[in-house]
Order: sequence, then structure tokens, then C-alpha cells
Amino acid sequence: MAIGSKDKRHFFKTGMKGCPGTYEISDAELYELQQTLISMLKDFIKVFEENNIAYTLSGGSVLGTIRHKGFIPWDDDIDLNMSRKEFNKLKKIFDRELGDKYVLCAPELGRNHGMTHAQIKKKGTVYKAFNEVNKPDVGIFMDIFVLENTYNNIILRTIHGYLCLLWGYILTCRKTYDDFQYLQQHLLPGSDLEKAYSKKAKMGRLFSFMSVDKVAKKAYKCYSFCADNRSKYVSIPSGRKHYFGEMYLRSDMCKSIEGEFEGMKVNIPDGYSKYMLALYGKNYMEIPPEEDREIHSAIELKF
Repeated sequence: MAIGSKDKRHFFKTGMKGCPGTYEISDAELYELQQTLISMLKDFIKVFEENNIAYTLSGGSVLGTIRHKGFIPWDDDIDLNMSRKEFNKLKKIFDRELGDKYVLCAPELGRNHGMTHAQIKKKGTVYKAFNEVNKPDVGIFMDIFVLENTYNNIILRTIHGYLCLLWGYILTCRKTYDDFQYLQQHLLPGSDLEKAYSKKAKMGRLFSFMSVDKVAKKAYKCYSFCADNRSKYVSIPSGRKHYFGEMYLRSDMCKSIEGEFEGMKVNIPDGYSKYMLALYGKNYMEIPPEEDREIHSAIELKF
């Protein structure tokens, strides 16, 4: 049977099209999820301001702010950017200020997180995606992407970049190896996605002598290796375009201006136009046609 454009979007979003136990999130669930995220963001901003922790919105949340003054209507998450220095400050005060309601997950903190970016998850909730079958923390979440220092010397910066790419890929493969037995039951046999996961699982097996947490900590150490908090450039190795595709001037990303998101005052990067151009291309202010919008799905969702 031919796969329509809507089904293709669902397939590439989840890799689990038509399989028992997965379902497309309804409009009502999406609305409730967005309201939960707004409440979470208010909690975080309050703590950030009280503790003098700098942040900006990230990725699609920046686009939503400048294009919609809130969520991209079909979006199901809120993303934040923080410099390594500011994220380290957050780690120190997190349990005291937010630990009653939330858990902080990051590659350096263990708990089988297995991702190169950090997340704040709401306790007592569940938002389980297809790649979270072996994780203890599966609450409704917000992503945090850390702006890492980079070397001013182009040779050192290039070496650092390739090492970040290497350890990020090793972590993805190592985690896929653990998840593959489950994932294989839900991937379309012979599909490009099934082949890609199979390849990663085989690579991950080579590193199975190390736990996911150990590999994640090595990735973290590589990402955060440069200690120059005044470097000209910063990079987001954990971002969608990785180290070299997400390298920006520090002045563009670590300085902020005020924006409006769902009636809240929020911070977005001062150089947001360059940031959006890098992520979404020159037509980023245009609303994409319906067939190009993501469809949201989950294994389990509980508020």
C-alpha cells in the first residue's frame, strides 16, 4: 500500500507506523501538553531569574516566538539554550529549587539518559517516545541544549569538532544497541529507517563493554572540554545540525533580547535572525504547507 504524505511524516517521526502500542497525539492532548509545558516554563524562568541564570529559548521555540508569539501551532515541545557556565550553575541549585516537581537529566548525570542534550522532566507524568523504552525518567519534558565553548584556534576547533561528532555518534549507536530488540519489532522491515537502526546497533555492539552512562559521560567530557568562557564562537554539538552546523558567534547566542511566548516575557538570542537562517533557511518566517508539518506520536502519554 502506498504511503501518503501524512503517513510518511508519521513514519519518519516515530519509525513505528501502524504498530500496536503507538498512537497519534490528538488535538486535545496536544493542547493539554502545551499548557503543561507553559506551566513548566513559568516555573523555570522564575528560578532562573531568582538565581541569576541566563537562558534563551532554542530552535523551534524561538521560531514560534518571532512568528506566532507562542507555540508553532502543531509543536509539542519547548526548547532552551544555555551556555556551559550557566548550565553548571543550574545543576548546583536544581534539586533545591526544582527537585520537588522535576528531575534534571543530562549525559553527565547518569540514569541511562543516553542523550547528548539535557532535559528537565516533570515528575508524575509520562511522555514516552519510541527511543525511551530503557529509561527510568520518561516524564513530560523540556529540552536544554548547551552552548559549548570552542577554541579560537581553527586547528584545535576542527579537532574538537570531529571528536564531538565521533563521541556523539558512538553514544547514539551504543544506546541503539540496547534498544534494538524492542525497536526492531516496530520498524517497517526493509525500510531505510530499519536499515539505519540496524547499522547503528551493529556499531553499538562494538562498544557494549561500556555502559550507556559511561559513553555518555565521555561524550559530555569531549563536548565541554574547552574551558574558554570568552571564546569567539560557541557550538551546540547536541543540536540537530551538530558541531559544525551549529557554530555561532558568542555575541549572537549568549546575549539575549526580550520576546513574547504565550503571553510570557521570554529571552531569545540577540542574533536570532542568523540562528533561524542556519536552522530553517531563508524562508523561516513562512508557514510550511500541512504535508511538511510534523505529526506527533507516543507510546504512552499521561498528564
